Amino acid sequence: MSFLTLKRRHVLIGMAATAALPNLSFAQSSGPVSGGTLKISHSTRIATLNPLILSGPAEYPCIDMIYSRLTRIGFDSQPQPDLAESWEASPDATEFTFHLREGVTFHDGSPLTADDVVATYEAILNPDVPSSATSVLDMIESVEAVDDLTVRFSLAAPFADFPYSTAHSNACIISRAALGDLTALETQANGTGPFKLETYDSARIVRMVKNEDYFVEGRPYLDAVEMMLFPDLAAETANFLSGATDVMLTVQQADYERIAASAGIEAQRVNSGRYVCVVMRQDAEPWNDVRVRRAFSMAVDRQLMVDIILEGLGRPAYDSIVAPELEYATEKPEISYDPEGARALLAEAGYPDGLSLTLVASDRPAIRSQTAIVMQQTAAAAGFDLEIETMPHDTYLANVWMQGPFYIGYWGMQPTIDATYNLLLTSDAAYQDSEWKNDAFDALIEAGRSTTDEAERARIYSEAQALELEDRPYIVPFFEDVLTASSTETHNWQVAPISRYFYIENVWLDG
Repeated sequence: MSFLTLKRRHVLIGMAATAALPNLSFAQSSGPVSGGTLKISHSTRIATLNPLILSGPAEYPCIDMIYSRLTRIGFDSQPQPDLAESWEASPDATEFTFHLREGVTFHDGSPLTADDVVATYEAILNPDVPSSATSVLDMIESVEAVDDLTVRFSLAAPFADFPYSTAHSNACIISRAALGDLTALETQANGTGPFKLETYDSARIVRMVKNEDYFVEGRPYLDAVEMMLFPDLAAETANFLSGATDVMLTVQQADYERIAASAGIEAQRVNSGRYVCVVMRQDAEPWNDVRVRRAFSMAVDRQLMVDIILEGLGRPAYDSIVAPELEYATEKPEISYDPEGARALLAEAGYPDGLSLTLVASDRPAIRSQTAIVMQQTAAAAGFDLEIETMPHDTYLANVWMQGPFYIGYWGMQPTIDATYNLLLTSDAAYQDSEWKNDAFDALIEAGRSTTDEAERARIYSEAQALELEDRPYIVPFFEDVLTASSTETHNWQVAPISRYFYIENVWLDG
């Protein structure tokens, strides 16, 4: 496999499970303490526990605790062993064989076998079963159980990043029996993860308890984890600072400095590719005209947003959903705030008197509505008369998301460019919400998957990013740092740029 970089070798040939576990250093020489209940606050409702389709920021920690995948993204953004203790690829990266851990059981006591893996991937690839992971796994031609502990995937073309795809947050392994009732997956869970579901109350609390039979010896340390909903952000902060909760899943930018300076608190800030985007459906006027999209791009003051909304805790972005940290990311040209230029483009597009539009934003997280309000102010000088409609998040999900013509989206960082584009921008993307369809772009993303030549992949992905910038399917004003906080009595609470994997089995509390 001479065409592979060292990084690719580690992906294609999975390291031993013990060697690949996150490198953890404990704060006290006495070592971790078992027991206790970790209380995590969050501000968005856990609307579902169905691992095939969920996408909420507070839903990801739940399934990361309840379920396992073949692989799991570590804090270094690389795939690590999870249910698969090792794997290897054919020399041309068209066949991957995963070796499962022995003795793993689901929470109901039934054994995990390769047949459950096959059933899960058959469901993900079934067009009649909604699944958010389909678009990053649709290169699979077949999956078979070689024996009870061995699974073999055959791919339609070479794809060196396949172990990243099997770590997709929605590619949790579900038992064949549980897949017989997809409706039940909304509120019930039978995974192989470090914690078992005890209580599901989406409007108040989701409580998980220790899985005594978890496959990593000595984990988890905690007896239980409670995900506690605080719709009122001020109340969430007050409860955390008073010690009523142990962790704030997400700290608001306006509160970060105060929380970080508080006694007994450890605040974390991690550079990330998390972003807000403006969705402009391009199957109707005015957004079907790229000149209007470019005009709105020029009506956005990105540095102002970083300063006011993010309080400096982030970076300007220039209308690409590709995080700068990702392999093959290109440097994007700066887009200056230019209201006069925007007005000229609008006039050229047939709108000499400007446009009056309604921009919709969910009230959770608050950064959506904050972004909309600042855009309203800066875009006015460019000829965009915006009315801002803020609504409860559940209403937004039911009536606007993936339906509305003009609204604020919000997405986390993905581990690869392939995963990033197949989430939103390819014609058959998992969450195709813009109706931007570009055959040349689709062909490039497919070609990027199919080549194992690193230089060729770099060229292909560079062209894809250039097409994205040329057509402006989204306005992306900034990349937001991930902000979280925990009490100093809480050890090994960590966040990563990709906010999907939390390793809460390694967290412990002072006795």
